[in-house]
Amino acid sequence: MSLNNTKNKGFTLIELMIVVAIIGIIAGIAYPSFSESIKKARRSDARGGLVELALSQSKLRGSCTTYGSTIGTENSCANGTVKGAEESENGYYTFAISGATGNAYTLTATAKIGGAQAGDTGCTEMSVVFDTDYPKGNKTPEGCW
Repeated sequence: MSLNNTKNKGFTLIELMIVVAIIGIIAGIAYPSFSESIKKARRSDARGGLVELALSQSKLRGSCTTYGSTIGTENSCANGTVKGAEESENGYYTFAISGATGNAYTLTATAKIGGAQAGDTGCTEMSVVFDTDYPKGNKTPEGCW
């Protein structure tokens, strides 16, 4: 009986290194696309919050002579407060109201500094302007919506 008749089972170091290299290349291509898709999906957190604030503004304007200029826990004509959250549901954005008058207002969602969306270049601040020229809202930057 000869010991040379046994066959080795397994992988050589070179075969393993080739597999590792292939996995590295695939991961290097896929990860940036995955990250961009996640950022786009998180923008829905901002859009949802802005829609809720816009609906609350419409409800307030039905009772008051102006739109609300601050975000609070309830609609109040006396305080100029519109009911809504100052932060998005998942916590990626903060909300603000500016330029509130009897005919117009601007809602802004800003990605939290140091948060998961802070690296969403070009879309860290999303705004929508409602006025007589844009009754359905003028959304900026357009590519983020």
